[in-house]
Amino acid sequence: MGNMWAVAALMAAAASPAQAHEQRAPSLFEIIDVDRDTVPAGTPAAFEAIFGRAPHNEARREVDGSAFLFVPLTLIPLADERTALVSTGANECTGAACSGINAVHYLRSERGSYQVDGEWMGVGASGTFGNPARRWGWTDAIARDPVLYTEGGGVGQGYACSHASLTAFTPEGPVAIADIPIHYSSEGALDTDGTVLKGRITAAKKGRSFTVSYRGSRSFSERYVRGRDGRYTVRGGTKVPGC
Repeated sequence: MGNMWAVAALMAAAASPAQAHEQRAPSLFEIIDVDRDTVPAGTPAAFEAIFGRAPHNEARREVDGSAFLFVPLTLIPLADERTALVSTGANECTGAACSGINAVHYLRSERGSYQVDGEWMGVGASGTFGNPARRWGWTDAIARDPVLYTEGGGVGQGYACSHASLTAFTPEGPVAIADIPIHYSSEGALDTDGTVLKGRITAAKKGRSFTVSYRGSRSFSERYVRGRDGRYTVRGGTKVPGC
């Protein structure tokens, strides 16, 4: 019986190296899918302060000559008692070359209502075929200011790539601080021996660096270090292939 248990344990360990890697490196903060069909609690009043009366919590606006349908995504508290509303806009053009857009508005709460204190369009990552960010999250563990995580990407000639953008909500406005390859797959382009890599942020030293851990065809980690310009980059470049 002892030998049988030993063999079973060895087989389980050999069969799930990626699972063991995940257990060693949990995600630093939660990343979830963007759900444009759900209205988050508390966002309608902020959304209407920006876009006007919105009975269905959606608003159409033209940005740089293209029409987008915006819906609220989340409210993020800022350090100076203001609030940031993040919205996602789906492009009415749904061709492969058309991308969606993410918007950020800073708001002040005055006498029970919101006053707009800044507007920024085209924040963070978006996708193809008119889609805005596909996944999102936020954290106060990476930088002095809250950091928004947005993820987007697409597929071309069998290759699939997604990248994440980190945006710090500074008092002056959103500032892009990092771009991270977060998913790569060549399985659709190659008959055999395709590569699949998936990454996630697993650790951070606030204001100094953060770590992205990858699993899939191989497992490794990359450390992004903050430069003098405030951006975080990998020394020597990333090992993740590009599309």
